[in-house]
Amino acid sequence: ILAGEDDGLIREHEQPLADGTHLLLEVPAREVGAADRAAAKRERRATARAERARRLRRERRSARVRRTLVWAAGLLAIVLVGLSLVRGGSGGVAFSGDLRVGGALRSLQLPALEGHGTVTYATYADRPLVINFFASWCPNCVAEMPDFERVHQRLGDRVAFLGISQSDARGASIDLARRTGITYDTAFDERGAFFSALGSTGMPTTVFVRPGGEIADIWVGALNAETLEALIAEHFGQTG
Repeated sequence: ILAGEDDGLIREHEQPLADGTHLLLEVPAREVGAADRAAAKRERRATARAERARRLRRERRSARVRRTLVWAAGLLAIVLVGLSLVRGGSGGVAFSGDLRVGGALRSLQLPALEGHGTVTYATYADRPLVINFFASWCPNCVAEMPDFERVHQRLGDRVAFLGISQSDARGASIDLARRTGITYDTAFDERGAFFSALGSTGMPTTVFVRPGGEIADIWVGALNAETLEALIAEHFGQTG
């Protein structure tokens, strides 16, 4: 360090060269301090730019993640709606709707159990409808069918009844319907497609459908006349 005329000090300063060597310069202390401050300022700016760049990258990654989550949620919703809005059809059986309790049966078409006719939901859409699945191989179905007929006779046209033979031989179901004396409409679901779409896993199963198609209840298990009437009163407000 040498004395100078202006500020009293001259500092040695190394200037790096392209070839890797350093040039030793004598610079007044005032200039060295200014250079250090400028270098520090440049470093702070570079640090700030780097931090902004990192923050921007994080924000972009977060935005991509949010977009991906929104897309996945939307896809899941579409899949769930697609699963709930069931459509099916084979062997003259066709149906559509949200076939869960609280959902709505939109359409239903089945072959009549006897003859060559077709049974459709449109026939019953303006009234409460009781759908009872039965089969000749189901002892509880056989036991409850006369009770369904008695309630049907008491309620008349105020509540529609539809018996559906599912996963049974047609002839055996026809014989059962005649033997138990039911007079309400009957249909044939040979492969149980409509029954399966409702998500039921046991027989007998009875479905209570409000006017317009809303599914009020899906009852699995046998019903006697008293319990059937109580359920009809609960879901439809109808009594015998």
